[in-house]
Amino acid sequence: MYKNLIVSVLLFNVLFLSAQTAISGYLDTTNTEPNQEIYLSQIAIGDIGSYDQVKKIAISKIDENGFFHFNKELISDKNAIYLLHVNRIDQNIKDNFHDDQLFILSKTDSIHFRKSVVPFSQYVNTNVADREWQKLRSFEERLRPFGTKNRDSLSAAYLGNLKTYTKDSLEILMVKLIGIKQLDQKELLEKDIIKNPEYYVALLNELVLSDIERSEYLFLENKLAFLTTEVAENKYTLSKIIIVLLGLVVVGLIFMMYRLKYRKNQDVIADLSKQEKNIQGLIIAGLSNKEIANELFISLSTVKTHITNIYSKLKVSNRQELLQKTQNI
Repeated sequence: MYKNLIVSVLLFNVLFLSAQTAISGYLDTTNTEPNQEIYLSQIAIGDIGSYDQVKKIAISKIDENGFFHFNKELISDKNAIYLLHVNRIDQNIKDNFHDDQLFILSKTDSIHFRKSVVPFSQYVNTNVADREWQKLRSFEERLRPFGTKNRDSLSAAYLGNLKTYTKDSLEILMVKLIGIKQLDQKELLEKDIIKNPEYYVALLNELVLSDIERSEYLFLENKLAFLTTEVAENKYTLSKIIIVLLGLVVVGLIFMMYRLKYRKNQDVIADLSKQEKNIQGLIIAGLSNKEIANELFISLSTVKTHITNIYSKLKVSNRQELLQKTQNI
């Protein structure tokens, strides 16, 4: 009877611990210090690759078998990125921060780390988003053979492959955002935004409508705002230059037309003889043919002949047209 009671109590404790534990696992204690501690931290997507903003949540002691665990009450209801690291003595803590120690977890999930030579390198996670993130990391590992010593060639290969994988193969929005952040860390995001602005605007709208915190995708929002403003300013500057150039062209055309008209009229005037110019001036002054003849001491028929020549040269048919023609010169 006592044996059954003991078994029942042990089974209850195991089930209770299992129900309350979100993170558990074993650390290889062969080369560890006594009383080794494991830190659990949370990190934002925007801070991946830079651990200055890591938020430490809890510490777990490691027992003599290397076992550790963290309860679910420490974990967020929504998917979040967590980091496990060992507090090694006389070592820069940043040396313990590696991508394979990062994982996605929510309160409804659990993750278990198997004992391995490299801490936290082998684990099983029930979180679907984390499994997709593992696929992304595996894909990145396969991209490395494409790299060359030439940075431009490496960037082109990395951008082309990772961008395509991120856009077409990732289905979970949070993991897709992680892939975008990695492009940003490689200084490749701006290049792709310039080439595909519609995609990133649509992605940002999707993020806004999701339950992902704005702080997680703020880096993308700022990048889009900066590039959109820069493009708009460049377009505005280009528009102003085009308007100024068009204005100069219009002014130049008007000036050329005026010069051509002026030269044409001057050429017409220059074709008149001295006597014809005198008669033209008297006609403009309002004198009659007879008065012109008396003024110039020539015959009336000579006046009429000169007037006919003037009309022909100036392409007019009467005094009224001559006056109008003269006024436009």
